Amino acid sequence: MFNQLNKSIMTTKEVLEQNGLDFTISKRELFDSNGNGSGYFGLFNDKLNKCINTVKEGYKISQNEEVVELVLQGIKPFGSDLKVTKAGSMNEGRKVFLQLGIQGHSKVANDIIERYVTIIDSNDGSTSLSIGIGDLTMSCQNQFFKFYKAGEAKFRHSASLEHRIKEIPFLIETALNRSLRQIEVYEQMANHSITRDLADQMVKYLLGFDKVYTSVSDLADKSTRSINKMETLYNCIEDQINDKGLNLWGLHSGITKFTTHEISAPKRENGKLETIMLGNGYNMNQKSLKFVEEKSGILVLA
Repeated sequence: MFNQLNKSIMTTKEVLEQNGLDFTISKRELFDSNGNGSGYFGLFNDKLNKCINTVKEGYKISQNEEVVELVLQGIKPFGSDLKVTKAGSMNEGRKVFLQLGIQGHSKVANDIIERYVTIIDSNDGSTSLSIGIGDLTMSCQNQFFKFYKAGEAKFRHSASLEHRIKEIPFLIETALNRSLRQIEVYEQMANHSITRDLADQMVKYLLGFDKVYTSVSDLADKSTRSINKMETLYNCIEDQINDKGLNLWGLHSGITKFTTHEISAPKRENGKLETIMLGNGYNMNQKSLKFVEEKSGILVLA
């Protein structure tokens, strides 16, 4: 799925070129049919010479090179403990991401977890530059991302962007601390036993219907596609509970298995990643954690 960056120390140019990030974005004024300024500007992927969105004049561009350079500066104090391991672009460069692998593994029950600091930025103005975390459960290759709502972890493309982007090194350290906290949450989940009834409640919470709490007549009104989606989600939950135990970690892992391996995704480069980092898969994973918090009282970082 990803380009693997195995070299311990990479230059900005190497990261850009080896991962298809060696393109720039330009903001070009748009005109109406009479040649008058429209008040809008097109954001162009210069490598493709393609307009990827339109914005107002106040929108500030952050170039891939600038972001990658500051990320590489930000990880220098950590030496070999933190390095760029994955990077890429999504949807013709509309969004770009970098993952910083954290040396060593964490353990939750019998699961080995690889941890990442994740940076994502939009070149089309649709999202802020955000720094969060990412986890990969080795046994099942389930992936989970979380970008925090706190304002200090998001940069809007406004006049202050040039100044705020220089805070990236500090925010990388903040994300490292939050990553450790996320592992603590997982450990609490693994120690919290559940009944299988909670799986039905989870499915109802995520899809709006389930096998137990939804009436037969209401289920009959669902499309074949919806029923198949429900059955697949149940199968993923059952598989992960059998593997990890009848606990909240097994239940949540059933959701991350579904979003990682089963959910529909755009059929384009990094389309699956796009879904679990930004789209329906991401939203479903966050709802799963919220459900866990509501049912158990385990504090989930917002």
